Amino acid sequence: MHNNDFHYRLIKARVAETLIKELFQNCGYTVFEYGMERTVPSILGKIQDKNEETAKQIRSMPDFVVQDINNGKLDYVEVKYRKDGRFGIKDLIEDYPYKNAIFVIVSKNSIRAISFADLELGKKIPDDGSKLEEFKTFDLDKQLVWKYRQYAESFFDGVE
Repeated sequence: MHNNDFHYRLIKARVAETLIKELFQNCGYTVFEYGMERTVPSILGKIQDKNEETAKQIRSMPDFVVQDINNGKLDYVEVKYRKDGRFGIKDLIEDYPYKNAIFVIVSKNSIRAISFADLELGKKIPDDGSKLEEFKTFDLDKQLVWKYRQYAESFFDGVE
């Protein structure tokens, strides 16, 4: 019913992004908002179906830059909500420009992560992606990840 509704999809995406932002912050990371919704918010509805190169690059901007406060390391993080929890290279725009991005896939049943490099190798979630608490790039508190997975389950229960 709502699957083709741009605003409904946007709300689901923002709920997933908020969960992940709060999780990283609660695990001691600094989270910088980066994606198109934050840097060029007025353009959001105007480029959703455009295929020009600039529009594709703007749409592909990762949601966050996260910084590990222990070592200063920065990572691009792109958050996606997927009802079925599936995600692969075909879900990205062609010539995705952020080759060092990490994708965090939120579903009702799991929160998983996969690197762009692994996607390029043909790996996909859920077959190859790590549970977020086991993803080696980040040092996240397993109990907090579990708690946020429960939040996702309650927020997305019954969502199309």
